[in-house]
Amino acid sequence: MYPISPLYADLLRKPDREFKVKVNVNGKEYDNRTIVDFVIENDLSGMNEFTIGTAIPSKLVITMRIFDEIPANAKFVPFVALSTASMTWNEATYPWNQMNVPWDGSGTGWLPLGEFYVDSREKLNDVWTFTCYDKLVFADQAYVSQLTYPTTQKAVWDEIIGRLGWTYDSSVVINPSYTIQAGPAGYSMRQVLAYIAGANNASIYINKAGTLKFKRFSASEQPVFRMTLSDYIRAKQTNPVKMYNRVVVTYNTEDQLTYEAGSGDENHTLYLENPFATQAITNNLLASLNGFAYLPLQMDARGFPQLEQGDIIGFEQDDGATWLETVTAWKDTHIPWNGIREYKSIILHQSFGFKGGLKMSIEAPSVSEQQSEFQVDGTLTTAVNNLNKTSVKFNKPYYGVSHSRTDGIVVQREDQLSKAVFNSDELSFYANGQRALWFDLPNRKFKFSGTLEGVDGRFTGTIEGGSFIGGNIQIGNNFNVNNAGIMTAVDGNFRGNITASTITGGQINGTDITGVTVTGSTISTRSGNSKGIVLNSGWADLQVYSGVSGIGLTFAIEDLANDAGLWFARDGRIRAGRAIHLDAPNGVFVNGVQIG
Repeated sequence: MYPISPLYADLLRKPDREFKVKVNVNGKEYDNRTIVDFVIENDLSGMNEFTIGTAIPSKLVITMRIFDEIPANAKFVPFVALSTASMTWNEATYPWNQMNVPWDGSGTGWLPLGEFYVDSREKLNDVWTFTCYDKLVFADQAYVSQLTYPTTQKAVWDEIIGRLGWTYDSSVVINPSYTIQAGPAGYSMRQVLAYIAGANNASIYINKAGTLKFKRFSASEQPVFRMTLSDYIRAKQTNPVKMYNRVVVTYNTEDQLTYEAGSGDENHTLYLENPFATQAITNNLLASLNGFAYLPLQMDARGFPQLEQGDIIGFEQDDGATWLETVTAWKDTHIPWNGIREYKSIILHQSFGFKGGLKMSIEAPSVSEQQSEFQVDGTLTTAVNNLNKTSVKFNKPYYGVSHSRTDGIVVQREDQLSKAVFNSDELSFYANGQRALWFDLPNRKFKFSGTLEGVDGRFTGTIEGGSFIGGNIQIGNNFNVNNAGIMTAVDGNFRGNITASTITGGQINGTDITGVTVTGSTISTRSGNSKGIVLNSGWADLQVYSGVSGIGLTFAIEDLANDAGLWFARDGRIRAGRAIHLDAPNGVFVNGVQIG
C-alpha cells in the first residue's frame, strides 16, 4: 500500500469527498478542465488464479480535450488529491497536531497514480484518447548477458537493472545463494526479472512513484487495509477459500521436468514455470506459501487510490445468518453476534476509474475445485496438445537445437558464446558470434580462424601454412624440430646457401671436380694445443702445429715491402731476416742473404 497522510486517509472515508485530478505530460500539467476521464489497470496475476513470478505492465487509458502536440512515448503521470473545503476541525479522527488541514481548504497533497508512456492514441473531434503503459514494457527486449556463468541471480538482476537505468527499493531481496548456471539466452529482460522474482517468492510491479518493487507472499501476512460495509458497493464471492500446501515448479517446459514440494490435491497446488528453479528453491517457496489462503471475489468499491496490486485486504460482510436459522448444535455454530463476518483476500487485479469521482474494482480470481480436478478437453484441444508433444517446430529450441528454413539445423549455447550451423550450403562453428571453423563449399576447403591444437593428428596430401608456433614438429622417426629451434635429421639435400655460426661433423665432400669451396677467416684441424693445421685468411698463411711447443712450421705468401714470394719460417714469425724466401725472379734468400 502506498503511504498517505492521516488527513488523506480521513478524507477518503468521508461520504461527500471531492476529488481533484491533474496529469503531468512531459513536464507540462493539465487539470480537471482538460481531463475528461481516465482508467488505470493494475494486474499481478495475468491468469485466472493466484501465481507468483509475474511482471505485468500497468495500463492507463486517459481521455483529454487537448490541442497541444503530444510526442511519441510521452510520459504521463496522473495525480489525485482531495478537497478540504468541507472539512471542519471537529471531524478529524486523529490528534489535532497531526491534521495539517490547510486553512484555505485548498486540499491535500497530490498522490501520484503511476508513471506511464504513450503506446497509441486516437482522436474524435477535439478529444484525444491515449493508451499508455508503465516502464515494464521497456524491458521487452532480448537479454544478452556479458557476465561469466555460473553466476548469482543478484548479479543478473543488477546487470539488467543497470542497462535499463531503473531503481528498486528495499522490498527487492534476492537470496545470495541462488545462482543461474548458464546465460539465459532466448529470454527478454522482463522474463528474466520475473523468473528471478518468482524464485524469491515474489512478483514485480512498478509502484505509483515509478520505483521497481517486489511483492512477496507468505501465509502469515495480515491485511494492510480494512473495508467496512460502507466502503464498497458489492462484494461477490466467486469460489470457496483458496489455500495452497503444495508447490510444483516446471523448470523444463519441453520435457515437462518439475520439482515438487509439499502434499495436496490439484485444488491446493500452486503451479509455476521457472527455468532457474532448483529443488532447494522449490522447498523454500513451500516454506513461505504453505497455508497461504485468500477468498476469491469480485468487488466494486469506492476508490482508495493508495491501494496497490498484491495488497492483502480485509473486509466485512453481512452473511444474514441468525441463531434461529442454524441447523447445527450450538457448540459447533460460530455466528458473530452482529451477523458480520471478517474476510481476507488479495488484490490480483485492480482498476481505478475517474469520471468526476473515483471508483475502484478489485478481483481475486481462482479456478474452481471441480474445474481443477476434471479438465475435459475437446477433440481440437486434444489434437493440438498431441501435436505440440510430437512435432518439431521452426525456430523453437530443443535443448539448444532449432530448425529453420533459412539456416537448417542450428545448435546454440544458452549464453550465445558458441553456435553450429548445418545445411547443404554451410557447415560452420561459431565462437562469440564469429566463424571459428567452417567448410568453404566453392573452394572445397575447410578453414579455421584461431589455433589448431591436438594431441595427435594425421594428414594426407599437402599442408600449406604461414607460421607454425607451438611445440615440436615430428615427421616420422628421423626428422624433428623442437621448440628451441634444434633440428635433427638423418640426411639433407639443400639448394642455395647454408648459413650457420658453427658446423660440426665428420666429413665434408665436394660434388664436382673443383672439390669443396670453404669461405671464411680461419680453417683449423686443431683442438686446444694439440697438433694440427690452421689456414689463416688474415695472414694468408698455413701453420703446422707439432703439438709440442707452439708452431712447427709456417708457410706464407706475403708482400713485405713489395717483395712478393713464398716464405718459410720455423717459429711462425715471417720476417725478412728470419725466414727462407723463395723469389722466382731473383732466387733464394735465407735470413735475408741471397744464396742462389
